[in-house]
Amino acid sequence: MLHNKKNLNNQLIYQVFVRQFSKTHDFNGVTAQLDRIKRLGTDILYLVPFYPIGKVGRKGSVGSPYSIADYRAIDPLNGTLEDFQRLVNEAHARNIKVIIDMVLNHTSRDSVLLQRHPEWFWKDKDGNVGNRVGDWSDVCDLDYSHDGLVEEITDTLCYWVGLGVDGFRMDVCSLVSARLWAHALEQLHKLDPDLIMLGESVDLGFVKYLRDQGYDVLSDGELYNYFDVLYSYDIGRTQHSFVERKGATLGEWLFDVVMQDGRYPTDYVKARYLDNHDRKRVAEFWQGDKLKTLWALDFYLKGTAFVYAGDETSESKHNSLFEIDEVEWAFGTEKDISAHLARLAEIKKHPVYRDGAFDIREVQTNVAVGSYKTSNACSVGVFNLSDGDATVEVPLSDGVYVNLVDDSPIEVRQGKVKATAGAIVVEI
Repeated sequence: MLHNKKNLNNQLIYQVFVRQFSKTHDFNGVTAQLDRIKRLGTDILYLVPFYPIGKVGRKGSVGSPYSIADYRAIDPLNGTLEDFQRLVNEAHARNIKVIIDMVLNHTSRDSVLLQRHPEWFWKDKDGNVGNRVGDWSDVCDLDYSHDGLVEEITDTLCYWVGLGVDGFRMDVCSLVSARLWAHALEQLHKLDPDLIMLGESVDLGFVKYLRDQGYDVLSDGELYNYFDVLYSYDIGRTQHSFVERKGATLGEWLFDVVMQDGRYPTDYVKARYLDNHDRKRVAEFWQGDKLKTLWALDFYLKGTAFVYAGDETSESKHNSLFEIDEVEWAFGTEKDISAHLARLAEIKKHPVYRDGAFDIREVQTNVAVGSYKTSNACSVGVFNLSDGDATVEVPLSDGVYVNLVDDSPIEVRQGKVKATAGAIVVEI
């Protein structure tokens, strides 16, 4: 069954690691900030796993939320079921959809599922329960050749949809059998035809490594049969290298972005993160006006905009997966770029970013020009991450335009525009 995908190219996903988000470490701390989250332009609130964490092999004192002991329970640290439902209801009242993280490749080593059905778990050559990725020492992998497991997980997903969630972010979805995705979606769409499926597909090197070990791993192209949005790890080599200033050029990253148009189905959507809970914070590598310009470029790329809580005040600390490690908020300081991100989200809501033919390229060192075109609308973006001014050609008629990023006037003369450091976005 093919997934009836939705075009989310002009939406914003806001990721929250509940226990790191506020002083209370719980759902109520998120609920209290929903008005601010909405003002940022958020369409979809994505919650990192909040379930009980396994104790066997636990990493750190609190443990990874991706080592789940019970898929249908809530870690008391994060609150109660009633607190969760209040968060969902309050988000819906603000027209924010809520998706929750599910980790269906593996469970903790002392999970309810393992205790009840050890036969549903992957075994190594010696017949021992284990995991296929050595570094993930706190988990054991599931085996979806068992029909009972497919039914159990499908019922679990339906349980959460019954509580009002609007969809799921599926952890390392490339490693999970297509049998589950096909069966579960058939049932889930009976409950909610508009269900949102965000998949953490893995980078190409990881796909090859696991396939070389003899494991069945799904490509992004296969996953688009089931998912609305996939991560951009398929181009992670160049993206991460550029964003983390490790040597890749802006042009290499943008070339890979554009080539996705030829690699995937015409209705594919990518999540355009600059950082997330697995990546170092972008503000560790970029600061000030260049950080704001990079965010403008990222929002402009074809795909769903993605903000990890803390980005709006330029958090540079990578919050630990294994400890309580709160975001160090800096509202009202020079690090606060909330208004800038909100403006970028507002710009992205225009249908041209959902439906337009997209192109972008590096035209000078660290200067990019992009465009979107439909039959009745056009957007042009110029992004100057260099250390000086640049004069670049743009596909606009001569005249004076308004830069939607900051409302400044932009003059096009002889088909060219002078771009000082920063971002320009013009719509006609």
